[in-house]
Amino acid sequence: MILVELNFGRGRFLEKGELEDIAESYIASLFQYGQLCGEYFLTWIKGQLICHALIAGLGADKTRYQSDWNKADLKKVIKAFGRTPIWKIRDDEVPQRNTSWKAPTLYLFTHAFDWKPPLCRGDTGQPIPTFLLPLDPQRKNDLIGWQDEYALHDRLWLNSGSLEIAAYKELIEPNSQLSSEGREICGEIEKATGVPTYYFLIRYYAPAQGTDDRPCPGCGEPWHIPQPQDAPFHNWPFRCEQCRLVSTLGVEINKRLAKLGQWNPSAQKKRSH
Repeated sequence: MILVELNFGRGRFLEKGELEDIAESYIASLFQYGQLCGEYFLTWIKGQLICHALIAGLGADKTRYQSDWNKADLKKVIKAFGRTPIWKIRDDEVPQRNTSWKAPTLYLFTHAFDWKPPLCRGDTGQPIPTFLLPLDPQRKNDLIGWQDEYALHDRLWLNSGSLEIAAYKELIEPNSQLSSEGREICGEIEKATGVPTYYFLIRYYAPAQGTDDRPCPGCGEPWHIPQPQDAPFHNWPFRCEQCRLVSTLGVEINKRLAKLGQWNPSAQKKRSH
C-alpha cells in the first residue's frame, strides 16, 4: 500500500463545506473502483484542501482507469477548484512495478482488518490493484462491495457475541449468500482474465482428528491435496478444481462447531429439488 496526497487547491466561490462535499464525492468514486483503498483523511492546510489516502498500485490517478462516475465528479472538482487535483506519492517505499494479474492462479481473500485489494496471486499471495483488472466498472464496484460486506461479517464473527455463529456460517459455507456472491465474482474474473480463480473459505474450528480427510463442502470430492513448495497453491492445502474452492486447516479444536461448513449430502439433495 502506498500513501498518496491529493491536493485539491483553494477552491473558489464556495464555502469550505460545499468544497469538501464535492471533493468527497470524487474521493468516493475513486474508492468504488479500486483507485483508493482503506481509509482517507481530508484536511485544510494553509488554505488548501488536502486528502491523504492509500493506493494499491502505481497509476491509480490515470484517466484510463476512471469510470464515467469518476469523470463526472472530476468535472465538478475542476469547476469548484479551478483545476484537477494534484497527486503526490508521500511514501518512502514504492514498488518499481505493479503486481500483475497474469499468474498461474488467482484467489479471492480478505478479512476484517484488511485494507489491501481482495484478489491475490495464487503463487505469491500478493494482492492485485483492483483498478488494473480487465473488468468493467460495475464488476469492480461489485468486487469492492463484496469486500466491504465480508469485512462486516468477519467483524461480527469476532466481536458480536449473539451473532457470532450466524456470521461464521456466512463466512464458512460455500453456498451462503456472501460466499455465493464472492464465487460469482470469481467466475467473472476468471472469464475476463482466463486465469483459474478460486474462492477462499475460512476454517477456524476443527475436529480432534480426521481434519485432513474432510471432503470438499461444495461437491463432496477429496479436498486435501498436498503440493510441492513451488506449486501455484502451496499456501492452501485444501483445493477443489471443480468448485474453485480453497481453504486451510482449522486452528481451534471444537467437535460441535467443526461440523459447520462441512459437506452435507442431504442438504445438497434438498437444494437440487
